[in-house]
Amino acid sequence: MRILAISHPAVARAYRRKFELIAASSDVELRLVVPEAWPEEARRVVFDPTDAPNWVTSLPIAFEGYYTRYFFTRGIAEQFRDFRPDLVHIEEEPYSLSAGQALWMLRRHTPTARLVFRTSISADIRLKAVALPFLRMIESAVFRRAACGFVLSERAGEIMRRHGYRGETRVFPNGVDTDVFRPADESTRDARKAELGLSGDVVGYVGRLIPVKGIETLLDAVGDMPTATVLIVGDGPHRSVLERRAEGLGLADRVRFVGSHPTERVAEMMAAMDVFVLPSRTSATWVEFFGRVAVEAMAAGVPVIGSSSGEIPNTIADAGIVFPEGNARALAESIREVLTCPELSAELRARGLARVRERYAWEAVARNTVEAYAEIMRAPRRT
Repeated sequence: MRILAISHPAVARAYRRKFELIAASSDVELRLVVPEAWPEEARRVVFDPTDAPNWVTSLPIAFEGYYTRYFFTRGIAEQFRDFRPDLVHIEEEPYSLSAGQALWMLRRHTPTARLVFRTSISADIRLKAVALPFLRMIESAVFRRAACGFVLSERAGEIMRRHGYRGETRVFPNGVDTDVFRPADESTRDARKAELGLSGDVVGYVGRLIPVKGIETLLDAVGDMPTATVLIVGDGPHRSVLERRAEGLGLADRVRFVGSHPTERVAEMMAAMDVFVLPSRTSATWVEFFGRVAVEAMAAGVPVIGSSSGEIPNTIADAGIVFPEGNARALAESIREVLTCPELSAELRARGLARVRERYAWEAVARNTVEAYAEIMRAPRRT
C-alpha cells in the first residue's frame, strides 16, 4: 500500500514516531509531508532534514495563525502526481484548509485513492473556524469523500456524525513515545529533584498556563500541605496571575515555574514528580479533548490525578484518580491519599504503565493504523 500522510505536528521529530513504525511495516510504502516550519505556542519548530528519513518531505506553507488555516504554497501537487498513493491520510481536521487542499489534489491527480481524516474534536463546541462558510463546505466535501474518520474518542465520532459525517469511524487516541517517557528508579528520581532544587513530595503539572487548565485549583489544593512542592512545567499568558496566586497563598517558596522545555527535557522533569495532576476546567468554549500529558506521566511511571473535564476520565480510566473539576478540597484529598499510601501509589504506577502499553504506546497505535489501512483498502470504495 502506498500511503501519503500529511501532518503538521510531525514537523517535530517527537511526533514522527508513529510514522516511523508505520514505515517499518512490510505492507506499507510511506511518504509523509510536513511543513518546513510550524509556530508552536511560544516557539517556532523548524523541520530538520538531517534528522529525518528520506520518506519525509517538508514544504513551505501559508499560515493564518490557527492550526486549521494553513496550506502548502508549492510542491504538494507533485506529492500526489509522482507518488500516486493508494490512500491519503490527513492528520488534520476535516474543516481545515489543508484538508481541502488535499481533497482537491486527490480528485485531480489520484481520483481512485482512498481518503482518511483525523479529528481531535471531543466536545460538541463549534469552533470559530467552522463558522466560515467555505470551511463548512470543505468539511462537507471531506465527509462525503472519506473512507474513514480516525477519531480521538467515541465522543469525537458522535460529534462528527452530528455534524453530518455518515462514514466509518475508528478510535485512535494520541500516542506516547515510551522510549522517551519511561519510569525512573528511586535514585534517578532523587537526582532529578536535587537538580531542580526540589525537596519533599513533588506535585507536578505540565502544559500551557491558561485559565482553562485549572492550575488555581492545584495551588489551592496544596495550600495546607507543608511538605509538598509544586513543579509547573510550561508557560503561557496566565503565568503572572498564577505567580501572584501562589504568593497570596503563601506558596511562593514551594511553587516552581520552570517554563517550557523540549519533550525530552519534560520527560526528565517528570522523573522528579511523586504525583502528576491535570486539573483542567471546562469553559463555554473549551473542554479537555484528551489529556496527552496525563498519558505521558503514566508512561513515565508517575501516579496520575485528573479532573472530570472532557475526556480525562476516559483517558486515564482506572489507571488514575478523577476528582470533580474545580473542587480543590477533593483534589487535596486525592493528592494526600497518593502521597501517604505507598501501596496506592505503586498500584497506580502499575496500572498506568499497563494502560500505556496496551492503548497509547506508539507501537500499538501504529500497528492498529496499518491494520486499519489494509481493511479500508479491502472495502468497497466510497464515491
